Amino acid sequence: MKNKQPDYKQYEIIKTILRRIASKEYTDRLPRTVDLVEEFQANPKTIDKAIRRLMDQGILDRRRRGGTRIIPMKQYADPVIEVLFDGFAAIFSHPFWRYIWESLFQELSAAGYRAVLTELISDPETGLINFNRLTFFPAVGRVVLGAYEKLLLDRTADTNVPFITACDPLDESIPQVSFDFTEGISDVVEYLHEKGCRKIGFIGQTQSLIHLQKLNKFHAYLSAIQKYSQVDPACIGSTRPTQGGGAIALQEILKSTTPDALIVASDNQLPEILTVLGEREIKIPVIGCDGLELPSIPANRPLVRAPLRECGRLVAEKIILAIHNHRKPKSVYLKAQFEPGG
Repeated sequence: MKNKQPDYKQYEIIKTILRRIASKEYTDRLPRTVDLVEEFQANPKTIDKAIRRLMDQGILDRRRRGGTRIIPMKQYADPVIEVLFDGFAAIFSHPFWRYIWESLFQELSAAGYRAVLTELISDPETGLINFNRLTFFPAVGRVVLGAYEKLLLDRTADTNVPFITACDPLDESIPQVSFDFTEGISDVVEYLHEKGCRKIGFIGQTQSLIHLQKLNKFHAYLSAIQKYSQVDPACIGSTRPTQGGGAIALQEILKSTTPDALIVASDNQLPEILTVLGEREIKIPVIGCDGLELPSIPANRPLVRAPLRECGRLVAEKIILAIHNHRKPKSVYLKAQFEPGG
């Protein structure tokens, strides 16, 4: 059975309704369903699903013959923590972000807080955020997931409520729960070197317009490789962590050389990379850096595992403490560890 694809129309409706509530365009009630159907060119079931998601978050209340009412923040049963994320649908469907979100959501709910998602719209090529479409939702605290532009962080700080980021490391002045891949990738290179691999390639992001710390996996790879030999640029394939990019990066590498092994920065690109290698009958070790459970990838494979659920738990813990204590959250750095598998 094929995995059901996310209903992107539904998420577009949700983010538009949230933006209009935050900007006070909607202040009392939503328009009639028939009017929303006409505006969004969606079927009534999609509108209903979008409204029910916002009802589950405590933002809307629907009464028979009374329409769909917007619940004022002061009437919320639980205080709101806003979660800003680049890609509304991906937080539910992408295994990396889903694990973090589920753990974060569970911890916040257990502590009596309500998480509200706000989507950040960014350019797919550069990753730069479109700030013309950014509107903050009223909240007692904020979490920024997977977005690191200084302007975004400055604007979030200017809202004068505690905030924390995850998951790539940032400047130490920014409160964060971030992953450190240095030791884990160093252990991978040592493991592969002991197996006789001398041309160890890398596929992942090698440049950024936003900040250099976002390239922590690549920097860890360079540092580890140079313990043994010079870096071979032909073994490096640059790509952002989007599906399809891994296969293209590998094909570019294979035009000039064939590595003895590959380190892949983003696990979601492993299936396409293994497909390219299989088509060319190239059998080399391929080690990913997230530790995701993917149906097409052996569970006992060598990998670098990032503690995703622990990240979500700690983000919730730190932001709640900051709200209670009226102070800046303390940062935590989680080590991703190499597991040689069985």
